[in-house]
Amino acid sequence: MDPWRGGDGCVLLVGSLHPGVKCANCHVDPIPGARWKCVACDDYDLCSLCYHGDKHNLGHAFLRLETPSSKVTKLPPRKDCSKVQAQGIFPGAVVTRGRDWKHGDQDGGDGKRGKVVDIRPWNDEFARSAVRVRWENKHENTYRLGFQGKTDVLAVTATSGGHYYKYHLPIIALEPLQRSFGADEYVRVDSDLETVRAMQPNHGEWMDKMRYVLGRIGKVVRQFDTGDVKVLVDGEEWTLNPVVLDSMMPTTTTSRQGARAEASSGGGIKSGDSGECRSSMDREWIMPSAVRVIGDVSKLKELQKGHGGFNDNVSGREVGCTVVCR
Repeated sequence: MDPWRGGDGCVLLVGSLHPGVKCANCHVDPIPGARWKCVACDDYDLCSLCYHGDKHNLGHAFLRLETPSSKVTKLPPRKDCSKVQAQGIFPGAVVTRGRDWKHGDQDGGDGKRGKVVDIRPWNDEFARSAVRVRWENKHENTYRLGFQGKTDVLAVTATSGGHYYKYHLPIIALEPLQRSFGADEYVRVDSDLETVRAMQPNHGEWMDKMRYVLGRIGKVVRQFDTGDVKVLVDGEEWTLNPVVLDSMMPTTTTSRQGARAEASSGGGIKSGDSGECRSSMDREWIMPSAVRVIGDVSKLKELQKGHGGFNDNVSGREVGCTVVCR
């Protein structure tokens, strides 16, 4: 994956491919860079150029995946979002030698300028990772712009590359290409129904009874070579797309015990559960966590002194609170 950092701090992922996924509009196959998956339509994906080019219904929400196994990000419909103009090395831009120049005097010598003819792949695997430049001496060749992180040319005069949804882009690529989960690791399943249902085809598939595992903690049984993960939730195993999982990574003994308890019991605290009641000062919570406020009103009133006070409306409800029963 080769990120090219733009002037607004955004990152264009030019080296990532999504095997088996084709753009429904321009039919590029596989989709290079980020993949944009429609939540409202079955099996409908766009490439970055088509997504930011306003193809498909602007009222539909989309999911963004930087790589085939990166964490999925749900985005609002484009119709409610503003666009900004892209400025940089696009056709017509004037360029000169960059930091990774290793092409002798093809450009006519240090400091000489050329004009970008078009954007193209450096090879069949890395889309939009190079530029074709025609120099003042009439020589023309293809140069790296993002391939393996190399930049053979720099902009002297930038040109417009159209418009894009700035806040729909990742700020920086921090996640690894492959999201890895180890056996016995505790994970939480994404709680958003539309996201999980959209990402399950070809990754264990979707069944309506899978609604039961949404937002729950489970234990990893194994991760397959495909990247899919088998997770045990309340005694039942499910094969899930890794992009809908979050590692719990408990940081304290109490947190770790809490994760185990939720995974083995099916998640959450059920009415009638007994156990020690403690304030949040005694433990470190894994966020987000679904908790049930204790039903003993007298004890709750006593414990809430100096911790937000007491409200009759919260007793026994499944809401976040400083006091929980585990």
